Amino acid sequence: MVTARGEKQERSRERREALLRAAIELIIEGGIKAVTHRAVSARAGLPAPTAGYYFKTSQDLIEQTLRFHVHERAETLTRLLRTAVSGARSTIEIGERIARALVSGESGVSVAQYEVYLEASRNPLLRDAVAESMQTFQDVAVPVLAALGVRHPEQAAKAFVAVTDGFALHRLTSPLPAEEDNELMLRTIGGLFLAYTLDRAELERRVEDQPFE
Repeated sequence: MVTARGEKQERSRERREALLRAAIELIIEGGIKAVTHRAVSARAGLPAPTAGYYFKTSQDLIEQTLRFHVHERAETLTRLLRTAVSGARSTIEIGERIARALVSGESGVSVAQYEVYLEASRNPLLRDAVAESMQTFQDVAVPVLAALGVRHPEQAAKAFVAVTDGFALHRLTSPLPAEEDNELMLRTIGGLFLAYTLDRAELERRVEDQPFE
């Protein structure tokens, strides 16, 4: 049986989540400057003072919005990587699955993420939250890369996140046809897997063996 206290806590959780989702929408539409307590409360359909009750400052609201957004994206990335590995017959097939899933993903939520990343370049107070978000994505990738036999999976995960973030950023500003985007992503991810599967000496030999035109 749900107690009155339990119901109150659940309503509080739902309100807080509604405010965070409202903040994400505002960031996508108007950037960080669009996030004010009043605007977030209004977008969430709640009384004007509500956001100020849950988040004492705009800084706190933006940080918590980023963490909430990253948590959800990390869960999505975890499912994507697990699905890519499950039943795959080769590393190439895994790369193909990952590439297609990333290319077909939603772009709107990435806008919010990159808006906060950009703001952190101007506002040092946001940098810890951004660093935490990047580490979260890397932590998701590490066990999958380790299972693929990648050397130094922690280092490879940093490269993987940087590559996928870079592709996503370009996709927002200069989108390519899906098949071309997918092919570029597949070749890049495949190259990353290869680079971190070979030892340094073998990788250098392969590079040296490539003729220059």
